[in-house]
Amino acid sequence: MPAKPHASADIQTGNQDEFLLETQQAPDTPSKSPKPASRKTKSTTRNSRATGDDAQILSYRHADKRVNNPEVGMVTPATDPEAGKTKWAYDPHLDPALGFDPQRSQIETLIDDALASGDSDQMRAALEELKRLQSPYLNWAGKAERTAFDIDIVSLHVHERIDPASILTAVRKAMGAKTKNKDAVKGLQPGLFDAPFESLPLRDAIDFYRHERGWANRLISGDSLLVMNSLLQKENMAGRVQMIYIDPPYGIKYGSNFQPFVGKRDVKDRKDEDLTQEPEMIKAFRDTWELGIHSYLTYLRDRLLLARELLNETGSVFVQISDENVHTVRCLLDEIFGVENFVSLIPFAKTTSSSTNSGLSTVCDYLVWYARDAHKLKYYQLYFEKQLLGAGGGAYRKARDKIGRTRSLTIREIENFSAQHDEWQIFRLDNLTSSRPAGDGDVSSIPFQGRACSPGKGTFKTDKAGLSRLIQAGRLGLAGNTLSYIRYLNDFLVFPISGLWEDTTIAGFAADKQYVVETSAKVIERCLLMTTDPGDLVLDPTCGSGTTAFVAEKWGRRWITCDTSRVAVTLAKQRLMTASYDYYDLKYPQEGLKGGFIYKTVPHITLKSIANNPEIDTIYEQKHPAIEAALEKLNQALQHAKAPALTITEGGRKGQALDFSKGDTLLEWEVPFDYPKNWPATVQDALAAFHSCRQAMQTQMDTSIAAHADQETLYDQPAIARDKLRITGPFTVEAVPFPSVKSLDEADGPAEADTSIARTGESGRQHQWRDELLKAGIRGKGGQKLNFADLEPLPTDDGLQHLHATGHLDSGERVVVSFGPEYGALEQRQVTNALTQAGNLFPLPKMIVFCAFAFDPEAAKDIDALRGITALKAQMNTDLLTDDLRKARAHNQSFWLMGQPEVEVRKTKNDQYVVEVHGFDYFDTVKGELISGGKKKIAMWALDTDYDERSLFPHQVFFPMAGRGEGWEKLKKNIQAELDESRLAAFHGTVSLPFKAGDNRKIAVKIVDDRGIESLKVIPLD
Repeated sequence: MPAKPHASADIQTGNQDEFLLETQQAPDTPSKSPKPASRKTKSTTRNSRATGDDAQILSYRHADKRVNNPEVGMVTPATDPEAGKTKWAYDPHLDPALGFDPQRSQIETLIDDALASGDSDQMRAALEELKRLQSPYLNWAGKAERTAFDIDIVSLHVHERIDPASILTAVRKAMGAKTKNKDAVKGLQPGLFDAPFESLPLRDAIDFYRHERGWANRLISGDSLLVMNSLLQKENMAGRVQMIYIDPPYGIKYGSNFQPFVGKRDVKDRKDEDLTQEPEMIKAFRDTWELGIHSYLTYLRDRLLLARELLNETGSVFVQISDENVHTVRCLLDEIFGVENFVSLIPFAKTTSSSTNSGLSTVCDYLVWYARDAHKLKYYQLYFEKQLLGAGGGAYRKARDKIGRTRSLTIREIENFSAQHDEWQIFRLDNLTSSRPAGDGDVSSIPFQGRACSPGKGTFKTDKAGLSRLIQAGRLGLAGNTLSYIRYLNDFLVFPISGLWEDTTIAGFAADKQYVVETSAKVIERCLLMTTDPGDLVLDPTCGSGTTAFVAEKWGRRWITCDTSRVAVTLAKQRLMTASYDYYDLKYPQEGLKGGFIYKTVPHITLKSIANNPEIDTIYEQKHPAIEAALEKLNQALQHAKAPALTITEGGRKGQALDFSKGDTLLEWEVPFDYPKNWPATVQDALAAFHSCRQAMQTQMDTSIAAHADQETLYDQPAIARDKLRITGPFTVEAVPFPSVKSLDEADGPAEADTSIARTGESGRQHQWRDELLKAGIRGKGGQKLNFADLEPLPTDDGLQHLHATGHLDSGERVVVSFGPEYGALEQRQVTNALTQAGNLFPLPKMIVFCAFAFDPEAAKDIDALRGITALKAQMNTDLLTDDLRKARAHNQSFWLMGQPEVEVRKTKNDQYVVEVHGFDYFDTVKGELISGGKKKIAMWALDTDYDERSLFPHQVFFPMAGRGEGWEKLKKNIQAELDESRLAAFHGTVSLPFKAGDNRKIAVKIVDDRGIESLKVIPLD
């Protein structure tokens, strides 16, 4: 099969080079001695470009590799065989409680083995283990019985390959060759190896998980437990994830965690119309809440255990939770990751107001942060900017001017400080002592301005030499009788972010939410920046609207995210496709993202850096003699002029009056800054000369202090390129295949059935489905109905496990039925196997009916394309799964025929093609009628103009339901300026842009409705 075109493939008429739609990728062999880019030391601001002609629209590319998991069009029962499944059960009668069990780990054996060894180290280890076993642990129903659990090992099938750059190429401006800036930098032009997706040769492509291909980020539909297990078992990704962010359901209520429709966020708990129609979500509900808190804890523990295996030894896991269950989640994480690997419990503000029936309002949620190994944790400190009179800067209330004059400031002066910044330096008096008791060699007293200062009950933070340098540098002052350190605001303009985040409120954020439960991007962004580098891999097994993926893409991290809900995956896919970001300059372009960004840095002057600065001694030795000489001349001038007496305001002689006529002299710190009005004019030059010498030494001291300051990196402030724009890079949309349903007789088998299994077991369900199908038949459009004369289960047979019933229609034709999974979509391997098995029956059936709650789009496509036998798709009403969850059933219709999406292809006069989608059949679950959804229910549709039968690679993507400011209008204005406005507007309709036929002369159209249900239609071109 032909390889897919790369990002800038010319899928429209016009010159490809007219639109700089490019990719950034590191070369295969980086330079051995890369020259670092210049470091930015000042704030980087977003700059608008002078013209639109020179803009480059880029996406970050990762040099990492990933294994070739299957593309869905290449999956067959032979290339990707199914795996088995093991059931488990537990006793649901214990309340969760902290307890301990001294017999639970065979203590006697542990003691006997230690004693028999005669080894003191082994005995010590045994005692430590005994102590650990006596610690309280969280117990709940089924935990003790469920010491192990089995998970299906499944492949992750690639359904779509999304590259926003390829899509936006179709709507670029049809610009001429001329540009306003002839010297505009064109950047990296895409070459042969810059394709967004690498198409392996057919032989390698069907040899799944055996070959590497270029990295693309991953959006996966499916149970997170199956996804994580597949990453571990099929892709050997243990230890390769740097950060995991988990935002599980906060509690055991249903409605606050799921969203049934793409455009409906106001979900009410226990409201029938808000109950999801997705079978996968119904299973998630039962798995998580069927036994209340007990199944909820089991759900979390299983996933946390796999998350630990995926984490790198330097990695972190963050679990977002509310106060309802933060205590149990903390206990779970202690058990799985170890108490010693706890890092922090971070409360973060979620809203500015909250109503409650009684007690205090709740205004925060929590992040529980654990490391894979706390001793090896990767961690970067983040900072807030100090705010005068606010966070980090509230204590800065004094100021010193250039001359050296100091005074306290009023509130109004501080509020207007920015206007006086050049004249005054704001500072505070900070602690110079520590609480450590003084020991031998510590300084017990030091002279300062004519008085002896002691550290009190503690000790000074530096030694005698350090204190001397602080005095020489003018960095000590008195707060009353206490010697203190002068800390300027400019010494360190930021302060470290702590474990309480109050700036994450989302008041007013609800209008921008795309999902019923959505985390503020600021929270995830902070976690990511603290614990990862550009190019690191981030995993979120609770995708929701894709916030973690969005944040990871923004900051140049690789990402994998998954969700059980098709609605969530649809929303995330749209959000990522239409997102745009600032382009952050790479520090080492030769190394790509792994080399990091160019970050802003700020100086960090500390007491320690001044006390250890040897240049201060040198400067003092060079400059202070001139000050002493100037002071001597000043005193001589005062005595000669018999200047009036001066009352001292600073130091040990504070309050004393000096009589210059009697030979009194000023000490260095006693010299006034302002010229006393009653002094004779002959003294003025001597006073000015003294201050000039003192200022000269202080200036040189300050320069040296600044030069010896540490530089702190602001990892949340990378340098932003002026001439580059950025969109989301390539990502794949994948899905977990659900196993086929067993035959009715084969599934008839739990030896012991409790109420849970009676309600949800395969056996009872399939018999119920067969009986319901026989009684109700299958409804079609316009009152049409397919009725069955008889319907019986097929006998258990190794060759018939994918066919579940056989019978006859009223018309006498023989029919066989294949039921899809109870809690998943029927996928293409079951279609292939069922057809093969139907061909082995005698007499041959005239019709095969596939009944499912959801159809994988590839499976639906294969059924629609069948020839030689009548094949029908029958949608099953999810009421068959949720009778116990609903208050009432809206209607009695359980099965209805599903048609193909209505797609029209028209050929234009210039030998191009246009596609128009007219809609699809839509079953109204409230009215119980099969209606034509038309175009109003289409949330998204995608067009692959050169379908290669491997997986969908859309060249045009449309959002017909998008309102103002949604869909492609979410792109930043400076990116939209590079696009043709009218062509971009077409991406919100139901008619495609004209395109030429590709090498495969075949197109594929995927339609997604407002419930996230997908339909795929493949059409050959003439």
